[in-house]
Amino acid sequence: MSEHSLDRIEEAVGEAEKLTSCEYIVVLAPASGRYQGRIFAAGGLAAVLVYLSLYAMNLWGAEIGIDPLWLLIEAAAIGGLLAYLLTRLNPLRRMLIPKWAMTAAVDTAAHATFSVENVSLTKDRNAILIYVSVLEGEMRLMPDIGVQQRVSEGNLGKIRAKLANTDNEDPATLICNAIRELGECCKECFPIQEDDENELPDRPQIRLP
Repeated sequence: MSEHSLDRIEEAVGEAEKLTSCEYIVVLAPASGRYQGRIFAAGGLAAVLVYLSLYAMNLWGAEIGIDPLWLLIEAAAIGGLLAYLLTRLNPLRRMLIPKWAMTAAVDTAAHATFSVENVSLTKDRNAILIYVSVLEGEMRLMPDIGVQQRVSEGNLGKIRAKLANTDNEDPATLICNAIRELGECCKECFPIQEDDENELPDRPQIRLP
C-alpha cells in the first residue's frame, strides 16, 4: 500500500478510538507464507521440460548437434529464471498455489500475529486485529475475548463479509470503512473511560512471512 493509504488507515483508527475504549490494530503482510516448495518444484519442472524439448529438437531437428551439457545448462538457467519470476510476480505465484493452501496460510499467520502484536494484552481485552495478506488477497477480523462477549457476532459477521470483497474494492477503503463501523458498534459496549490509554499503535504494522 502507498503511504497515503497507510495515512488514511491510521487516521481511521484514531477517529474510531475517539468513540470507544476499544483498541484497533491493522497488520499488513506481503504474504502469509513463502510457498517455496511449490516455486522450486515449478522451476524444476520447467527446467526438465525445456531440456527434453531442446534435446528432442537437437536430436531430430538440427543438422549440427549441440552438446547435451549445454542443453542442460540452458534448461537449468530457464528454470532458475522462472523460479525467480515466481518469487517477484504475485499473479504468477497465485497460479501455482491452491486456494485452500493460501486460506490456511492466512489463518495460521493471522493467529500468530494476534499473539505477536500483543492484541490480547490490553487492559479490558477489548482489542480487534485486522490482518491483511496482500499476495493471497485475504483479510481477517480477529476480536479479543472481551469484544466477542459484548459485541454481537452478527455485527462482526457483517464487517467480515465486507472485508472479503477485496476483488472489487480498494483494500484501504475496505479497511477504513470496517474500522469506522467497528467504532460505531463498539461505542456503547465499550464507552470511553477517563483513564483510557492508547495501548496499541494506530499506524498499520508490517509483518514479513
